[in-house]
Amino acid sequence: MALKVHFYRFGFLDYSKEFNSLIDADIIFSQGSDIPPGADYEVLVHPRPSKDWLDASPNLKAVVVPWAGIPEETREILSGYPDISLHNLHHNNFNTAELGFALLLAAAKYLVPLDQKLRANDWRPRYEAQKAIMLRGRTALILGFGEIGQALAAYCTGLGMKVIATKKHPESYSGELNVDIYSNDKLAELLPKADVLLIALPLTEETEDLIGEEEITLMPEGSILINIGRGPIVNQHALYNALKSGHLHSAGSDVWYNYPKSKEERENTPPADLPFGELENFVLSPHRGGMVKEVEIQRAKALANLLNSASRGEPIPNKVDIEAGY
Repeated sequence: MALKVHFYRFGFLDYSKEFNSLIDADIIFSQGSDIPPGADYEVLVHPRPSKDWLDASPNLKAVVVPWAGIPEETREILSGYPDISLHNLHHNNFNTAELGFALLLAAAKYLVPLDQKLRANDWRPRYEAQKAIMLRGRTALILGFGEIGQALAAYCTGLGMKVIATKKHPESYSGELNVDIYSNDKLAELLPKADVLLIALPLTEETEDLIGEEEITLMPEGSILINIGRGPIVNQHALYNALKSGHLHSAGSDVWYNYPKSKEERENTPPADLPFGELENFVLSPHRGGMVKEVEIQRAKALANLLNSASRGEPIPNKVDIEAGY
């Protein structure tokens, strides 16, 4: 029997030759921002479905959020529908990991202030005491050892770093990376070993404010913090103070505390409540970790793989634990 899928305002059916070439021929698609009459879709591709969307089709078995990460309101509403599974896409895992690694290198080498000075024809930093540090031989602690965390681990080990990581269920990892993996409750024991802290966690009740003043103080003096998870995982006041005091050598972030709420606000919205942009030892990126030229093709391939699995009666990839949030 053909699988019926509805897209909510999603353009694969209009423009993606890649998607159409990969998808099984017997899948029936519909799309539109309004609930179709006589809705009978079995899979709904929608980032934030309302109760009306979930109730409209008596055949609905799965909801797919077409990106990495689950909106809180989606998680909350699906918690009331135990018979409907929730899935997302991991197509941008390497993209995000590469951005995190770029932030690490830029922070360790003080690349941004050096670039800014030389753009103004100022060579003086070349002859001053060096602020750049070497990463080879140092220890990186990765919080969140999912697909992004594992990609980061590969990059760090390739650079000659020792990697340790935390994972909710360490025993579930079956890869071949040379990484020591610990449970989340070992964080306080691991932070004193972390020359570099790389955060690749989702934002949940458990992870909000996970890294505060106490945790940063446990890190070695002169260490580096990189956040590609979500902004509020790190307490912004603790981070700012540690950078100002010099306890942290440097930091970088692609995720923030404040975001523009309209197109007009995009030109002038501070990303945090504190002036991180005034710190030369902080590297800022406007939440573009997954954004590369190839991202839509990556998304098409990932979604085609997910829907083909559903159509063939196989387990649907990337099932989200609604209670955990990822």
